Amino acid sequence: MIPKMLSNWKVIVLSFLGATTFWFFSALGKDYNYRVKQSIKFVYNADSLVAVKPLPDFVDIDVSGVGWDLFKESFWFAEPVIFELDNPAAIRYLTRPSILPIISNQLDHYRINFLYTDTLYVNIDRKISKEVILTIDSTLISMDPDFRIVTPVALFPDTAVIYGPSSFIDTLSEDFEFTLEAEDIDKDFDRFVKLGLPDQFDIYSNPPTVNVKFGVDRFDELELSSTVELQNFPEDSSLYLGDSTVTIKFVVQRELKEEYFAEDFKVMVDLDLMNPADSMAPAIVVFHPEEVIEVEVIPDELKVIYDK
Repeated sequence: MIPKMLSNWKVIVLSFLGATTFWFFSALGKDYNYRVKQSIKFVYNADSLVAVKPLPDFVDIDVSGVGWDLFKESFWFAEPVIFELDNPAAIRYLTRPSILPIISNQLDHYRINFLYTDTLYVNIDRKISKEVILTIDSTLISMDPDFRIVTPVALFPDTAVIYGPSSFIDTLSEDFEFTLEAEDIDKDFDRFVKLGLPDQFDIYSNPPTVNVKFGVDRFDELELSSTVELQNFPEDSSLYLGDSTVTIKFVVQRELKEEYFAEDFKVMVDLDLMNPADSMAPAIVVFHPEEVIEVEVIPDELKVIYDK
């Protein structure tokens, strides 16, 4: 009994599949209207031209055609419509009247009922090059707080040729400054680094990297107290400083470090530089040992007192 029931079910299933297949292929043979996003491709000389914005990759159209063709268009990899531009660098957009003939000619197995895409925006520039002098601002290099650069920053080579769209290349000056991505450097630097060019629109340089070299060393921060010297103050002491002692902070390379004294520095307050509004005068370091750097006076202003 059971084998007979299974046999009947097989007949029913096969009949259903046969009817469905017949209906499916019969339906595909009829004409239909269909809205489709048709893929497109712009063809241009990539050796001399470059797209500076992503190009459109489809047009939205309503078509009529045989169901089988529309089925392939929907579920299979349809060939894109090719847009060949005569002068791409001079064109910024294509409007419906210029798009429609291209679509109709290449999709001749359809009837184009309506083109929903009104405008295709394109931005293709001439690819040009420019030779630049490479520079790097050493003050922007990220150093470990205890280390400083002690040699000139050397670049090998010190020039490069940059390629890209004219809209970008035309903005470059003859000097091209770039920065290092390395942080908290605490040892001599000798690496090949990129120029930090935009990673798009086929922008690149020759050479692609530059060898950056410089020496570093550890520095120590020191401080000492010093008495300031007066300039242009009256001899009768009718004007004097409320406090004539300041703290001098400075940094020195460890291998050049020695014992420093207050007399190695000279800090001066000039009465002629006093601000009359608050009677504050700047404390200026006018002399210090040549090996010390980042010299700072605390406080950097002192109060001038009038003797009544």
